[in-house]
Amino acid sequence: MNASFTTTSWTVIIDAASSQVAESRPAFQALCLRYWEPLYAYARGMGKNHHDAEDVTQAFFAHIVATNLPGRTSQGRGRFRWFLLASFRNFIVGEHRAATTQKRGGLNGEAVSLEQCDDASHPPVDGDSPEAAYDRKWAHTLIRLALDKLAEEQNAAGHAERFAALRPLLLDPVRGEAAQSGIGTRLGMSEGNIRTSLSRLRARFRDIVRHEVSLIVADPAETDDEIAHLLRSLH
Repeated sequence: MNASFTTTSWTVIIDAASSQVAESRPAFQALCLRYWEPLYAYARGMGKNHHDAEDVTQAFFAHIVATNLPGRTSQGRGRFRWFLLASFRNFIVGEHRAATTQKRGGLNGEAVSLEQCDDASHPPVDGDSPEAAYDRKWAHTLIRLALDKLAEEQNAAGHAERFAALRPLLLDPVRGEAAQSGIGTRLGMSEGNIRTSLSRLRARFRDIVRHEVSLIVADPAETDDEIAHLLRSLH
């Protein structure tokens, strides 16, 4: 499931929704679609099998787009991660039974494809609470979004081949050191140039992560705390 990297911030969506601005719904939909995997992980953490977790996630997306959810609740002033999970919990408790009797559908009447949600790529972690599963998958999703954005930038700059070779090393310094010689030979770059490229790519990756997180917090001052929380969730 692809999502545009041009995403309206959570605070703008809240303000528009509270004023009943119809244009807020597509932006809200796009933001939610970027983070559907954590919701699926939460449902799996509750003990639901793959198909049941897929069904409740799809039904929830149909529900939140059909309603002006940010404009109808005071939860919206918190971080988007909190808001989305609280809304999902409420949906499961109060509306899932009714929703599952309806025809499976999706956003704006179109089916939401969750084909990437399979047990091989999203296995439950033994001992994980649903909340821990949700936060861990949120962190992984954020990392993937940032790496994909970085790939877009590198492709546009004509460095697609180089980035494809370096991408696996960006978050693995130990492996990066060991692999630099072979990659340098293949790309015709010295080890020094490889190290410089990795350093610049990692710096840009951190900038993209900060920007992505800034979109989903109500107060920019919360950005560092949100990043720190997500990093802890990976351990």
